[in-house]
Amino acid sequence: MEKFLVQCLLLLSVISRTTCFQTEISYKIREYVREHQHSLYARHDPIEEFTLEQPLDHFEPSQKTFKQRYMVNTKYWRKEDGPVFLYIGGEGKLSQADIDYGNIVELAEQYGGLLFAVEHRYYGLSTFEDYLETENLKYLSSQQALADLAEFCVFAQKMYKLTDLNQWIAYGGSYPGNLAAWFRLKYPHLVIGAVASSAPVQAKTDFQDYNNVAAASFASPLVGGSVQCQNNIMKAFAHVDQLIAAKDYKTLEHDFLSCNDISRPNDTWLFVENLANVLDGIVQYNTQASGFNIAYVCQCMTNSSLTPYQYLGYVIRYYLDRVRLRCMNNNYTAYLEIFKNTTQDPTGSSSFRQWTYQTCTQFGYYQTCEKNTSCIYSRIPHDLAYDLDTCLEAYDIPAQDIYEKVAFTNAYYGGKTPKGSKIVFVNGSIDPWHALSVLTNQTATEVAIFINGTSHCANMLPDSPDDLPALREARKQVAAIIGEWLEPSRSTLD
Repeated sequence: MEKFLVQCLLLLSVISRTTCFQTEISYKIREYVREHQHSLYARHDPIEEFTLEQPLDHFEPSQKTFKQRYMVNTKYWRKEDGPVFLYIGGEGKLSQADIDYGNIVELAEQYGGLLFAVEHRYYGLSTFEDYLETENLKYLSSQQALADLAEFCVFAQKMYKLTDLNQWIAYGGSYPGNLAAWFRLKYPHLVIGAVASSAPVQAKTDFQDYNNVAAASFASPLVGGSVQCQNNIMKAFAHVDQLIAAKDYKTLEHDFLSCNDISRPNDTWLFVENLANVLDGIVQYNTQASGFNIAYVCQCMTNSSLTPYQYLGYVIRYYLDRVRLRCMNNNYTAYLEIFKNTTQDPTGSSSFRQWTYQTCTQFGYYQTCEKNTSCIYSRIPHDLAYDLDTCLEAYDIPAQDIYEKVAFTNAYYGGKTPKGSKIVFVNGSIDPWHALSVLTNQTATEVAIFINGTSHCANMLPDSPDDLPALREARKQVAAIIGEWLEPSRSTLD
């Protein structure tokens, strides 16, 4: 404990004000987790990369097209009857790592499967000239993305000489988990089943439950949390709010490594939003990367050597350092410009404008606190209003339209009751997104697996000695269900 306290105090004393541009803490955390997983699990399978020319609009004839990137791993494929695992890309650049390791690769190895990974339109390198211009964003939708997958299936069947014995299984996590479930729902003649991990299929504009789950996670002994930890985080944020009320912005800027002045209301809002994003990221990816775990945060927050506010400052600085940020950018004007920026990124890494457009036009998903009595973060007002204003400022989409578009999404896909078949929904209790997913069996073949103590898409990782027994068992359940789906085609071969 003495060594731990010394470490905390050293970081409390080393406070840098070096400028650094940061707009999306959660994005940086996600990339850090991905890098860690790749370094830990990579198999270095031979994976080929190609492109397929796709119509920009599948529903009205047009000459406009774009090149969609896809990847292939044939290492485990038993050609005569091996299934096809379709890894669905989502709100970011696709990587060869997506079909180089993980549970999907273990499934392909077990069943002799062919692996495809298909990048989502408008993300990564699956783009076209001026794709970020507002008038072209209308082609960015889940419906168009599903049609892309349908075209890909037809193309791949011919290119790889697949037969009816090579049954397709859609596979995805988070938003791609939605797409996996919806692909089976809307195109059941192309895929015999789908694995939808951490899939928030219920669109929701004001998503208060995200922070409710985060709060409960910090109180859960199963992952090293406690009620005291939860209460101390709440006390720390209450002190943040007191300093804001007293207009003591300099103290906050110093203690939490702000890159800029936060005295303007918009910058103050972004500041408290970023603080919450750090803790949310730790919950969402609990134990999935070195140092990213609730237990460590609670070890700090329940230590009586310093106040909860002081330890919150330490925790924020510790994780900024982990993701290689020297300070936290809380400039709202710069933040908003990211979503307005139509400059093409030649590396395909940028996804802020695209994904935010999708939330404005289909999903909402805005994680709020202002009217949420269970929230343990700051109570600075106008939380949801800022998210809705981003839609108006960046895409000229008014708030009322967002509510209507979210309602349409649920009507179109069915929300938490999609009424499909041969879909398995996998969720973990520590993952805040499970609040919008399917948690109970809907039919005999539309089933839910709920894992206590696991985080976002944890079941998509390969088996590890450190996994909870329930997580290992969930992967076995998924594999067994897939085996049942494949049995008719295999018995035909016999």
